[in-house]
Amino acid sequence: MMDNQIHLWAFLQGIGFFPSGWMHPRARPEGVFAMDYYARVAALAEQGRFDAIVFGDQLQSRGAGGRTPERMAMPTLDPVSLLTAMAAVTRHIGLVATVSTTYNTPEMLAERFGTMERITGGRSGWNIVTTAHPATAPNFGEADLPPKDERYRHAKDVVAKACELWAAMDQEGPALPQGRPVLVQAGQSADGRDFAARTAEAIFCPAATIEAGIDFRNDLRARVADVGRNPDAVRIMPGLSCVLGGTEEEARSNHAAILDLADDALGIEYLSESLCCDLTGFDPAGQIPVDTILAQTLLPKADIARAITPAAEKGTPLGEFAAHFMRHPRGHNVFLGTPEQMAEMMIAWRDAGACDGFTLQPSYMPGGLEDFVEQVVPILQARGRLRTEYPGSTLRASLGLPARETVTA
Repeated sequence: MMDNQIHLWAFLQGIGFFPSGWMHPRARPEGVFAMDYYARVAALAEQGRFDAIVFGDQLQSRGAGGRTPERMAMPTLDPVSLLTAMAAVTRHIGLVATVSTTYNTPEMLAERFGTMERITGGRSGWNIVTTAHPATAPNFGEADLPPKDERYRHAKDVVAKACELWAAMDQEGPALPQGRPVLVQAGQSADGRDFAARTAEAIFCPAATIEAGIDFRNDLRARVADVGRNPDAVRIMPGLSCVLGGTEEEARSNHAAILDLADDALGIEYLSESLCCDLTGFDPAGQIPVDTILAQTLLPKADIARAITPAAEKGTPLGEFAAHFMRHPRGHNVFLGTPEQMAEMMIAWRDAGACDGFTLQPSYMPGGLEDFVEQVVPILQARGRLRTEYPGSTLRASLGLPARETVTA
């Protein structure tokens, strides 16, 4: 595989990237619990020659104040079970499941992913998380999460032990197809980056601009080299969403139409979930209730204060702030333009060293994925920047990764 190839991952969770996307005419929110829906999106991603499909997991109760927002229709399917089922309707695409080290033992993880590795024929990946949502702890009989540094120290031990168990499986019976699942990580803090440098073979990250992508990739590659690993054996895969059109103007109009599907109630519901504080009873025309948010949020108060104080000091109404928050969800790049322009943007990022590829987060599902596969993929392939066939049968082969490395403690 040429080293200028663009790697593609597909984050296909639930309703899509935009909170209002589920109301789009080409969205199918009713399908998020149905296997035929997942068979369809898996086939689309494999048609687009994506390296992998990624699914996250949430161990806490969903929604502001512990409620499940019916309008947002978020699924709570176990990613290992779902992705293993999707393996039955695909042949080449990798399947990356998010599973926490904080609330699973190494033995449990080794068994689950060992099974997934065998069932998929070597297409499994483990997105390693330490669980950051404070509402998770009570679900496991604990009052609070362990401190972040403790969670990462524990994660290093869990991953190292799981890798030992997978190596033992190779000695005791038929070898695992890849030796172990591909190790994936998505932490952004200093602790997260250090953990990724020592452990990860692929890294998912936000990068809203090409400059941010270059800075992140350079930083991670330096950290990887500093711990004695090969930076060329790690793939950096920033998130990317898009809204396409025949012209730039049409793309912007399509984007506005998605945003216009939301009302104040949905915006405040989404903000409530993001801030871990129920704001659904407040007047959208009123001021941002800073004191209430800081008193009730389950997240670090200093981080939340930095996020809301500038808008509050400007007198921004709560509903307007929530709408702005929904327009820029999770800090990822959102591309608006034609398919040709999107292909050019992706090539420019790859050639500038801002990434090794992208984790596509469709604006709504499955229509956003259909647009990308049908309109952008052929352009990338015609330019020689995206494979037309898979190079092998494993996720490691699709990523162009060498044989498994030893995890650095």
